[in-house]
Amino acid sequence: MVIVIPFYDELVGLLGISVILSALYMLGQAYIDPTIRAIAIQSFIISALLGILFLHTQDANLLYLALITGVMRGIVFPRIMLYQVRRFKHKLRETGVGKKTPMLIIIGIIIAIIGYALFKSIVFPSLPNTQLSVPFILLLLGFFLIITRRNTLGQMTGYIQEENAVLYVGALIAPGIPLLIEFAVLLDILGIVLVAVILSAQRDIFHTLEPSDIDQLSG
Repeated sequence: MVIVIPFYDELVGLLGISVILSALYMLGQAYIDPTIRAIAIQSFIISALLGILFLHTQDANLLYLALITGVMRGIVFPRIMLYQVRRFKHKLRETGVGKKTPMLIIIGIIIAIIGYALFKSIVFPSLPNTQLSVPFILLLLGFFLIITRRNTLGQMTGYIQEENAVLYVGALIAPGIPLLIEFAVLLDILGIVLVAVILSAQRDIFHTLEPSDIDQLSG
């Protein structure tokens, strides 16, 4: 039995806007700590969106995806990353990003606008679902976050954002495919392994979280 959710479209739209705003917020951060916390909040919002879709469609796969997203990307990944930050006396900072954050936010807004225009002209005719615009824009912003960061943890937040976008679009297009659940679990396991291997390798080689030529201290 499908549950009728009052103001369903408005609620989904509001959460979708919140997801995009969280992505723009991360672009505007020069420090790693708030960026990690923002990706955790974004993951919880994505989890809430998947939960609402579950209530609306009664598809159990969406509930599984909501739980996986909330636990792995909202709790486990951020805790691992914040643990690395707390091992150092100073807050980690992206090299040269501090003075560029307003510009990065503006570029992010432009990317979001262009992304929505591309979605309406290319994707929407084939997949007429306006909700797909959110993960489409999120995918572009996640890629932009990765290429504008040199810090490993900053790049990892971009990877998690990309993963959120892929799972959300998959849930909207084909939530009933069992392999989608397996794919989500695989991505989470792969992400944990990547985090552990990259951070461990850098600690062993450089005896710090990042190469010594990168300025990580607050000014």
